[in-house]
Amino acid sequence: MKRRPAQRGNRRNGKPRRTAQPKGIPFQPRVNARLKPVLANVGVPQDAPFVPDPFQSEAVELLSTRDVVVSAPTGSGKTWIAEQAIQMALSQGQRAWYASPLKALSNSKYAEFGELFGKASVGILTGDRKENLGAPLIVGTTEILRNQLYDAMYRGQDLDAGLVVLDEAHFLGDPDRGVVWEEVIIYLPVRVRLLLLSATVANAAQIARWLEYVRDLPCATVTSDQRPVPLYPLFLFPDGELAPLKTTRGLFGKVRHFVERQGQRRGRGPASALPPFGQILAALEDAGLLPTIFFLKSRADCDAALGHVAAARLEEDPQRGRLLNQVVDQFLERYPFLEDHPHLHYLRQQRVAAHHAGHLPHWKLMVERCMQKGLLKAIFSTSTMAAGVNFPARTVVITQSDRFNGHEFVELSATDLLQMTGRAGRRGMDNIGFACVVPGPFQEVPLLAALLDSEPEPIQSQLSINFSMVLNLLLSQRPAEVKQLLGLSLATFQRLELKGGARRKDGPQQVLKALAAQLQGSACPGPEEAVIRRRRRRQLERLRQRLSRELGQDWQRQGLWAALRRGRVFMDMFGTPWAVLRREGTEGEAGVLAVRLESERRLRRGHPRLEFVPLDEVAGVFVQSLSLPQAGGGRALAQAVLEQMPADLTPLGAPELENLVAQEASAFHERLLQVDEEMAGLACQECPLAQTCLGDQEGLARLLDRAEEVMAEVQDQSHAFWYDFVRHLEFLRAEGFADAQGRLTSDGLWASQLRLDHPVLIAEAIRRQVLPEDDPVLLAALLALFVEEREFEGAHPRMSPRLKAAVGGLNAALAPLIGRLKQWGFSAPPLPLNAAQAIFAWCQEAEFSQVVLLYGGAEGDLASLIYRTADNLRQIISLSQTHPRLAEATREAVDLLLRPPVVVPT
Repeated sequence: MKRRPAQRGNRRNGKPRRTAQPKGIPFQPRVNARLKPVLANVGVPQDAPFVPDPFQSEAVELLSTRDVVVSAPTGSGKTWIAEQAIQMALSQGQRAWYASPLKALSNSKYAEFGELFGKASVGILTGDRKENLGAPLIVGTTEILRNQLYDAMYRGQDLDAGLVVLDEAHFLGDPDRGVVWEEVIIYLPVRVRLLLLSATVANAAQIARWLEYVRDLPCATVTSDQRPVPLYPLFLFPDGELAPLKTTRGLFGKVRHFVERQGQRRGRGPASALPPFGQILAALEDAGLLPTIFFLKSRADCDAALGHVAAARLEEDPQRGRLLNQVVDQFLERYPFLEDHPHLHYLRQQRVAAHHAGHLPHWKLMVERCMQKGLLKAIFSTSTMAAGVNFPARTVVITQSDRFNGHEFVELSATDLLQMTGRAGRRGMDNIGFACVVPGPFQEVPLLAALLDSEPEPIQSQLSINFSMVLNLLLSQRPAEVKQLLGLSLATFQRLELKGGARRKDGPQQVLKALAAQLQGSACPGPEEAVIRRRRRRQLERLRQRLSRELGQDWQRQGLWAALRRGRVFMDMFGTPWAVLRREGTEGEAGVLAVRLESERRLRRGHPRLEFVPLDEVAGVFVQSLSLPQAGGGRALAQAVLEQMPADLTPLGAPELENLVAQEASAFHERLLQVDEEMAGLACQECPLAQTCLGDQEGLARLLDRAEEVMAEVQDQSHAFWYDFVRHLEFLRAEGFADAQGRLTSDGLWASQLRLDHPVLIAEAIRRQVLPEDDPVLLAALLALFVEEREFEGAHPRMSPRLKAAVGGLNAALAPLIGRLKQWGFSAPPLPLNAAQAIFAWCQEAEFSQVVLLYGGAEGDLASLIYRTADNLRQIISLSQTHPRLAEATREAVDLLLRPPVVVPT
């Protein structure tokens, strides 16, 4: 299927896409004869005592002895498993942590668990709320749990919990946030029981194997592909006929013929237009298929749909209308600012609502509450909200076979469609759930029919390295230990499995377990350390042999080797000039890695030529030596060569060479002494297994050889992540946040507490003292620049001189660092001015509606900006020990930000 350009999706001529009845086709709701037996079963199931499904009971039983991964459809009862697991932990005197990806979901679970376990037993910890933190059960976001693990590792403490539940574990595959789930699983102490609750995914068993690989504990997989309420797919023709979408042999015949005719007329006839939403609702209501959720392409379509529904003549239900008004009145009493919401009339009169990220959280919460109580006829939502909503309906309506991913329109995947159809059918309220496909200009009906029968996509690791991660890992880990952690990542494991290494009988975990058993009574604390020490001893032995051999070389060769230090200019046997990057003496061929001193044109493109030049091919060495950067990539190296390119070359004379040889010989003797001292200090000297370990034929030696091989395989698969980590570390060293040994400096220690998207930039702003300590309004406005990633087309009035000066000072202070970031290949945020202007106005008590116009986005976008700015400011509050005045100003800024209507909904 071809992907359409993004501009065809949401708007046409700048206006929301309109729905229209095709001319000449009267709309008359009716049901195809093949569908009538199915609709006869529509209704509410009989009340019955709750009996857990077999997969639920199995998961609870297994959890008493091992970690468990549960993969089951939406609404199948995974939360019941979590409740039983929490009850078991609490009854044993343990604490529990329940982590979810969304603040709204955490708030919901906090309320639910408070009713179930007692309010005194449940606390909540999100960016917005900190309540009852001494409770035995804590509910919070996954990011907060990850941060607690960072702090626990730094302090050398253990996480105070016996059970961790990771809800929505399929977020492991989320491109933006999956890395957080991966970090939690890797850092979590192995004594803590782990329960992962996931929507249906194709590789749940692989995730369980990865947990065993990481935690060295048994992990069970419990899967169920049975929906709690069966799903039946429908097709609504433009004339109002409701029919099956497909049969066991493919598309329903009448649907197939319609699709074929529509394909011939696409874009130029009435068949390409959507029927009015009101008529779709009327057809569904006539068939008894309400309430329904419409998944539409854009926010604008969701809002515009309400106007079309208003013209429809839907059945009235006075009792539900009264109950809905009671719920709405309760919300308006708690949040009076909702009284001015432009959609309130549709909610009260038509019992329909729009629900998307452009609305205030309080509005969305009210809509969800009404839908959960069965008081609404329809909700209009964007497809991107399917994964985050909690209001199942009897029917979902699918109006397009693609979605906007933030950059372009892409075809729906099986997982996307599964998220949408997972909302169809309410357990205990429906016998059947329905997915109704409506034809339209951007609808590929055969694709949807195929996706309904497709397996969901497997979770793929989304591990990526960022500065916040590197800073926090260096709090408690040496770089070498970080390298081992990266070897435990899901990304590394999946690459190993692809090669067959992780699942072999002599794979990494199996070999290391066998080696641990053989090392009983040795001086090594574990198998990895044994491999590392043995390898180091062999390296030292080879180094000693090489140093002794080089001391015995002829004078001329010693002189060449001594002269070829970093930066030294030399010429090869072909007359080409080079500058030394590093010497590479091996048991085979000795030589240097060098950068060629060549044409200015190539160097200006930032692509210097690097080659290994054998010592035997060095024809001459010169007095000139360049100062070459230790890091910064090809561009930095090319720039250094350009700036220092020697015009003339002066050969190095015999006296200078003799002096260098003497210095080199002295250095070799000193290095030999150091090698001997290090070898004498190794634990091998006193180890009873030293002889068999260092031999070649013994079983232990062969096992150590195999362990070294599998550890090298792991390192090979995680090399890209390790390289990226080192790149970030080198930049932190260059900027003074880490020292040469990879330890955090004093600046690095407090910068690690800035757990946000751009910690290095904000830390630099703090170091340069451009964040005001006496002006919380300006402080909030400047922080907003780092939160927003887009520039809306707002009102853009002339900027306040006070704000303009502050933004100018910040930009001037950060410009050099931003330049260096880009030079190293790192990205920098756009720092959009509309975000700063909006927050500046909001903190000065401007009306919310005025700030929305100034900002240029929707109400929900502005509320999100304010909440996220407050979250970023809270990170600076954590610097109260090192920057007390700034932390105090930050507290005041948070108080200025969080006022109605931007208050935390509960």
